Amino acid sequence: MRIVGFIPTSLVDWDGRITSVIFTAGCNFVCPFCHNHEVADDVPALPSIPWATIRSELERKLGWLDGVVLTGGEPLLHPEIFELCELLRRMGLKIKLDTNGSFPYPLKRAVALGLVDFVAMDIKAPLDNRRYSEAAGRDLSSLAPIRRSLKLLMESGIDYELRITLVPGLVNLDDMEALGRALRGARTVVLQQFVPENSRSRGYQKKVPYRRDEAEAMARSLSCFVSEVKLRGKFF
Repeated sequence: MRIVGFIPTSLVDWDGRITSVIFTAGCNFVCPFCHNHEVADDVPALPSIPWATIRSELERKLGWLDGVVLTGGEPLLHPEIFELCELLRRMGLKIKLDTNGSFPYPLKRAVALGLVDFVAMDIKAPLDNRRYSEAAGRDLSSLAPIRRSLKLLMESGIDYELRITLVPGLVNLDDMEALGRALRGARTVVLQQFVPENSRSRGYQKKVPYRRDEAEAMARSLSCFVSEVKLRGKFF
């Protein structure tokens, strides 16, 4: 596992908390709208950041930081993520994990071992194979892993949020009912703004993000099925 990014102080990666952010390289999805695709692709030009460097910075901020966010890429792609969580736990730090939900059994292990305090899981598109494969950038023969991760989070008692990036052409108002049925009973769903700049696919760089009124209409539709819907990002 390579760590290829580290933000010492962030106010936006875990709502209401001051965190550091660790980026692990590599992902099993190839999402065309991914804005962090160099990390996801583990581009060799990205330098590895030694754990000693990160540990030193975290130790300097102990007592001030609320926790650490593990993101990527896809952190659960790597068995070493459990060792990293244990190291952070020994420092007394809370941990938020970002995941695409395609590794339910490592996620189950992390939750069962008490290694994470909060999980943010991305929902890429309505839960049918064709649409999800398009959003993930690869052919997915089954969405069973995604559904297992959803069920795990909703039944675990751990704090979590489900995040849907509002990418025109992948998610629209008409999809909200189907998404709502799939996510029925979820605690918190975040509809986050799509940022076309630096998207993996040039075609997605040209897409025009949804307006605030369009996002609010989607939120209203989805709110019939889940406890809380939030908008995140800059909507105009």
